[in-house]
Amino acid sequence: MIKVIDYEKGSLHSPCVLLLGFFDGLHIGHRALIRRAKALAERFGCIVGIMTFYDAKNGGQIYVFDERKYLFECAGIDFIFAADYNDSFRSLVGSEFLKHILSVLNVRAFVCGEDFTYGSGARCGADELKKFGRINGIEVVSEPVVIYGGEKAAATGAKKLLSEGRVEELARLLGEKYFIRGKVVSEGRKVGRTLGFPTANIHVPSGKYPLKRGVYAVCAEVGGTLRKGIANCGPRPTFEDERSVLEVYFDGYSGDLYGETLTVRFDSYIRDIRKFASAEALSAQLKTDLEKIR
Repeated sequence: MIKVIDYEKGSLHSPCVLLLGFFDGLHIGHRALIRRAKALAERFGCIVGIMTFYDAKNGGQIYVFDERKYLFECAGIDFIFAADYNDSFRSLVGSEFLKHILSVLNVRAFVCGEDFTYGSGARCGADELKKFGRINGIEVVSEPVVIYGGEKAAATGAKKLLSEGRVEELARLLGEKYFIRGKVVSEGRKVGRTLGFPTANIHVPSGKYPLKRGVYAVCAEVGGTLRKGIANCGPRPTFEDERSVLEVYFDGYSGDLYGETLTVRFDSYIRDIRKFASAEALSAQLKTDLEKIR
């Protein structure tokens, strides 16, 4: 399991290459940085760490911290250097920030994007980082931004696509399908079974930037098998339930997934959520939805 080193309390003595940034979504620009960091680490014969924050930096997070842990581990990162984005952190001047890192980590090289900023008021950037590196004998690599759709790949663009439910284009920006990861809860299971569509229900993690409410084609690994499904992401107006829940019906699966942790990946947007006149009318619509993914 990937290690988490706390910015305030933790330390790690193994030589490392450290990726600097927020990395709340791991878009294609971030993935380019990771590839560069891993190549450097192989040259130096050391491990790779990535900096991130426990909470949101500006607004909601594309992936909450636990989801990022999963992402980073899948990407081959060895450890996470995690900080709280609080007043104390925001007030640090650039030199204080970097000196603290060197006091708790054995950094051989820093890797960042050329647009990376740090320190109070974001007053420092790649040039200041390189100067610090020269003084302290640390290699600094700042990579050019990656362009997607005529603009730099960024969390801002990813959040816009989330708001619009454009998950297919979002997958191209992120480099893989967008997902929601969480534990299946027992709440609401009887509703799906009554309709003939038993569902795995997951509460969307708090702090996650909202995906457009709707019905989506999804997939997930269930019991070692990749299964397709349909998912209602949002309220259930037919049953007068306004709570936002991810309800997933996996085509052809009838087992009980209660308590399992699932990574539900979004393939495409099917339709808006709407209130049906009866449970029978909703069931008929779900059959139509299901045909679209088969």
